[in-house]
Amino acid sequence: MSITPTQIASNASDTSIGFDYQFYHFFFLLLDLRHGEQIGIEVKDDVHVDMPDGSLLLIQTKHTVQRNAAGEIINLTERDTDLWKTLANWSNVILEQNDPKKFLNKTTFELATNKQGENNPFITELVRFQNSDMKLKEFKSYLKNLIQSTADETKKEYIQKFYDLPAEQLSLFASKMRFELAHDDLIHKIKERLLEKIHIKERVEDVYKALNSELRDTNYLNTKAGVINLISFEDFNLKFGKCFKVAISTKLPIRTLPYILPDQPEQQHFIRQMLDIGDITPDEKAIIINYTTLMLHLLNNLKEWEANGDFLESDRNKFDQQTAFIQKNAFRATYRSIRNKITGGHDITELEDDIKIAAVALLDEMRRQILTFDETQLSLELSHGHFYLLTEEKQIGWHLDWEQRYLTR
Repeated sequence: MSITPTQIASNASDTSIGFDYQFYHFFFLLLDLRHGEQIGIEVKDDVHVDMPDGSLLLIQTKHTVQRNAAGEIINLTERDTDLWKTLANWSNVILEQNDPKKFLNKTTFELATNKQGENNPFITELVRFQNSDMKLKEFKSYLKNLIQSTADETKKEYIQKFYDLPAEQLSLFASKMRFELAHDDLIHKIKERLLEKIHIKERVEDVYKALNSELRDTNYLNTKAGVINLISFEDFNLKFGKCFKVAISTKLPIRTLPYILPDQPEQQHFIRQMLDIGDITPDEKAIIINYTTLMLHLLNNLKEWEANGDFLESDRNKFDQQTAFIQKNAFRATYRSIRNKITGGHDITELEDDIKIAAVALLDEMRRQILTFDETQLSLELSHGHFYLLTEEKQIGWHLDWEQRYLTR
């Protein structure tokens, strides 16, 4: 079904990405917080930072998904609505102060946007004024001409609000204004900043995910409870410091990694062993997929840890040997009485039913085992996966006669 014009008009994607952009800019600045500073989102502005000396940074974030004919993000133009609405809002904030001069002396105003800033006459003139290459009178003359040449009444009102500020206030405001242009790829920038802090590239993703989740939950719950979203340096260390522990932990990071199921999972060696002892039946497709998924989950984490240098090949060999040792000890104990019967003259084929019952009991016992690898306690699911993996690799088996049945073929 096609999307209707009404659905397109009511689509909230632009608004949604604007809120996300605001959050990620907040996240990015949060990582640079210093002693005595605190940062807020949707408190004094889109984002703001309070400095220990009483100074203040107010930040408006503006994101666009619009692109030009070349496929590039559009420019922040001279008459950009985002630009002048922001300046008009800040002008109102200044006028509402009991002491506008004191407020302006301690406040910096920043517009952060993913829009480009090339060839914007307003920014050019503003920089000239900030560099003392232009007098306030000339700057106001430029603004007056801009107002007169602007057709859109709403934009004209925004520019007029800025222009109408008392001379001293306009001068101070213009001198304290700055732009963060083409400010994009914030997730990448956040991860780069995290790498600078933890110095372990392989753990950046884990720290990022932990922080992202905790920050979003905190912001949501605070907003729901009517609590302002304000975080000091000390608060950040106290509430979110645990998110960095994964970077210094000796425990291996367990991740959910993508996997590809084999075309015929029932033909896997470890599945054929399970079928052979009656643990599963051929029509139990969902269980076969589940067993395969557990094995691949463990295998992919092993490959990831090895690729990241989290363990040596000798560590993997030791892990395999320890798990196999647990299974082989239990295997010997499980089949002791049956072996005695065979030694006493019983034919192994006569004991097939007893062997299958014992094999399933042995498998069930191993499924209760919690394995540990390199100081990391694995989940029950990953522990299952390792027994299945060793079975697939023909290091262990479940039927009493598994070596004769499988290794000789």
